[in-house]
Amino acid sequence: MVASRSLVWSVFAAWFALFAAAVQVSATLEKPVMWILVHKALKQARIDPIVNPGKLSSHVHSLVGANGVDANTTTAELVQDASTCTTSGLPIDMSAYWAPSLYSYNADKDTLTPRPLGYVNTYYLMRGNVPITAFPRGLQMLAGSATRDASGPTKQNDNTVSFVCLNYKDGSSQTALMPKGPCPHGLRTQVVFPSCWNGKDLISSDHSHVVYPLGDNADNGDCPTSHNIRLPTLFYEFVWGVDGQDNRGNSTWVFGNGDAIGYSFHADFLAAWDEQVLQEAIDQCEGNLFNNLEACPPLAKHLDRQASQECTAESSEATKGSLESLPGCNVIWNGPNAGKGLKKGCDPNKVMMRPENWAALSNGSSASVNASSIAPSSCPTATRAVAATTTTTKAAAASSASPQPVSTSHVNNGNNGSNNKPGNNVQPVAGIKKSQPKPQPIPKPSKKPTKKPTNRFGTSSSSSNAKKQQQERKKKLHQKSRNHHDKSTSKHDK
Repeated sequence: MVASRSLVWSVFAAWFALFAAAVQVSATLEKPVMWILVHKALKQARIDPIVNPGKLSSHVHSLVGANGVDANTTTAELVQDASTCTTSGLPIDMSAYWAPSLYSYNADKDTLTPRPLGYVNTYYLMRGNVPITAFPRGLQMLAGSATRDASGPTKQNDNTVSFVCLNYKDGSSQTALMPKGPCPHGLRTQVVFPSCWNGKDLISSDHSHVVYPLGDNADNGDCPTSHNIRLPTLFYEFVWGVDGQDNRGNSTWVFGNGDAIGYSFHADFLAAWDEQVLQEAIDQCEGNLFNNLEACPPLAKHLDRQASQECTAESSEATKGSLESLPGCNVIWNGPNAGKGLKKGCDPNKVMMRPENWAALSNGSSASVNASSIAPSSCPTATRAVAATTTTTKAAAASSASPQPVSTSHVNNGNNGSNNKPGNNVQPVAGIKKSQPKPQPIPKPSKKPTKKPTNRFGTSSSSSNAKKQQQERKKKLHQKSRNHHDKSTSKHDK
C-alpha cells in the first residue's frame, strides 16, 4: 500500500517537474524562484492555536505540515517538540498549515457529509523585485476572514480568496465564490497570505504585524513603509473530493464555519522553518521549480518524500459518514440552505460562529434565517481542552486528487493587468498538454494493517510506545505553552 501510494506521489512530483520545464513565465527578481510543497491530507480537528490558543476552535480545520499540532502548540518550538514528522517533504520545515474543512449538505436527509481532502499545495512565491527575507521562526499569519459574508470592502479583499472547479476534460474555471455546478475532478479552494512584515512582532492581537502589499492585488505590489520587510508570498491550494455530486443551481458545499458561499474561506500559517536553509533557498535557487525540489540544492539535501508520505496523525473529528450538524453546533448561515444544520439538542443561542453582518442574513441571497433567534450579541467561547479522540486520518481516496497547476497569475509577476488577478478562468497551459500525464486518483487506503517504518526519531510512528511518548511529551508541553506564547510576544516587542 505504501509503495503504491509513493508511486502515485512520485508521478505527481514528476508532473510538476515537467510543468516547470515547459512553462515560461515572467519574473520579478533578477534570479527568481518559486516552489511548491505538495502535502497529503493529515488530520481534521477543532483546533486553531493561533486564533484559539489552548481552547476548542469554533469550527473544524483540515491541517497539513507538522503532525503534532494541537490547540496548545502556539510556538515553533512547541510544534516541533510535539511532532514526529511533516507532510511537507522537508524535515527542516515543521511549519503548520491549515484551513476550514469542507462539507456537503444533503437536503433530502437534512445531514452533512465531510468531503475528503485530496491534497494541499503550498506555494512559496518570491515577489516584489526586492530582497526577500525568510519567515522568522514562530511567525503566525492569517489569510482571509472566518466571519466575512460579503464582497469587499476592497478589491484586494476579493482577490485574496478564489475557487477552481477542476474539469480535466472541458477545462477548469476559476471563480471568486463557491462554484454553482458539478466539479468532476475536484474543488480547489485558494487563498493568498500577507507578505509584508513589520520586522518586529511574530504575533499580534489584531494580526496587524503582517499586511498585504499596496494596491488591489493580494499577491503583488510594494510593501508599505510601516511593514517594509518582504516575505515570501504564501499561497494555498486545498483540493477536495467532490466527485459524484451534481451541485447544480445553488452550491450544496459548506465550510465548517457555516459559510456556503465562500466569502469567509480563510487559512492559517505557523512558521517553523530552519531559517538559514529557507534563506539559502530564496537566495541561491532559481526558476519556477514547482515541486521539483531536487533542483534547489539547499532544499534537495533535506528532501525526504518517503517520510512525508508515511507521516500520519489522528483526527479528532469525523472524516466520513453523515452528521446531523456542523461540529461546534454551527449553522449554515448563508446561501439557499441558510438556517439548516442544527441538530436536536443544539441551542441556537450558542452557535459559535457567525458572520460579521449577521443581522443582514434575513434578506438577499441569505434569506430564511431568523437572525434574532440564532445569533445573540454574545456567543460563548469554548474553554475546555481539545479531547484526543478517535479517527486515524489516511490519504483521501478522492478520484479528484490529482495536481493541477495554479492559474499562471500566481506564478508570474502580477503586473499584467486583469490576467493576473484571482477570479479569471484557468486555461490549459500551452506546451504541456501532450506530455501531461493522465490524472490518477490517490489509491484508497488498504483495510489490511501495514507495518509502519521508523520515523526520523528512530521509533515506529504507529507503535504504542511512540504514542505514549508523544502523549507524555504533549502533557509537559501543554503546561508551559502559554508561558512560551507570552515570552515569544514580549521578546519581539523589545
